[in-house]
Amino acid sequence: MSALPRPDRPLRVAFLYMKGRAARLAEVERGAAPTEFFYGAIEMARAGHVVEHFEIDPAASGGFAERLIGRLWPASARPVKMEPATIAQAWRLASRLNRADCLVATGGNIAFALAALARIGVIRKPIVGIQCGVLNFQHGLWRRRLSGALLRRMHTHLFGEAELEPMRQFFELPADVISVNLFGVDTNFWRPDPAATRDIVLAIGNDGRRDFDTLVAAAKDIAAPIHIVTKLPLPEPLPPNVTHHRGSWHGTELSDERIRELYQRARVVVVPLRPSNQPSGQSVTLQAMACGCPVVLTETEGLWSREQMIDGENVAFVPAGDSAKLASAVSQLLADQTAAERLSRAGRETAVRGGSVEAFAARVAASCAQLTAA
Repeated sequence: MSALPRPDRPLRVAFLYMKGRAARLAEVERGAAPTEFFYGAIEMARAGHVVEHFEIDPAASGGFAERLIGRLWPASARPVKMEPATIAQAWRLASRLNRADCLVATGGNIAFALAALARIGVIRKPIVGIQCGVLNFQHGLWRRRLSGALLRRMHTHLFGEAELEPMRQFFELPADVISVNLFGVDTNFWRPDPAATRDIVLAIGNDGRRDFDTLVAAAKDIAAPIHIVTKLPLPEPLPPNVTHHRGSWHGTELSDERIRELYQRARVVVVPLRPSNQPSGQSVTLQAMACGCPVVLTETEGLWSREQMIDGENVAFVPAGDSAKLASAVSQLLADQTAAERLSRAGRETAVRGGSVEAFAARVAASCAQLTAA
């Protein structure tokens, strides 16, 4: 998708992130890192909106305000993942945040903190909250009621379709306060390299829903070197054809450009997942597709879009936990160059057409415009 069009009415938008994001801005601006983990902020700024970046550190050592919030508001009654430090820091930023037209919270903990402050009049601007995995936590009666009340004070964006109706029903939300915004990646950064030699099978990811155990079990039946990039522990001993790279987007072990080189070398990218109704593997799948890699993906209940991801057309699905079928799917693509190239072309088209960060940013911008016009 092309760049966002210039808006008729530029907005002043405050984006709030977890600590560590702002340090990557300089890399993004010089093209050394992708833009997608700024959740549309870069694209909105390039289109002419006025964008400010703020960071929240939920692990910050607590002062008096944090200790008071912790005493008055016990964890069992707070929305999931929301710590007193998040609320206190958002409160201290309130005067600056209220200068914006709209606030975009890029994590559920930040979104809930802003909504709680909006309930008592500290935050006076509309909120777009990007949420994921809220239903994976325990919810007693009070947490469920409070979370529902706070969700009604924001417009929630979900990464996948599988979470939409369960979220609406569980928290009794009206349809106009929650919608799906499929994640998108920077297809200018993540791109094929026709000069690269494709000679490896690649898997990458750090979230707890990755199932590298099944991939390692399948490795003995895959006739290719396998590279796994993760900070998660892997089964020991590793098969001789498996190489473990320790790295993450927040770390410096592997640069984004180095990770792109690995994608560009991959004959197949494997995204092995454990069963879950939460979208997982979304960014890696789209990054790989954008780099022209055929992708083998575990089909789970939380698949973000069954319209976007179609087995045999732009992705190869495998069942969860089945190492034999995983090995077979990878081996078939290694052996059948025509099938691999077909998936590669369709995957790149999918990423550019419907899986780009520009598309994601356009939906964030539309929500901001709608909320500020209300």
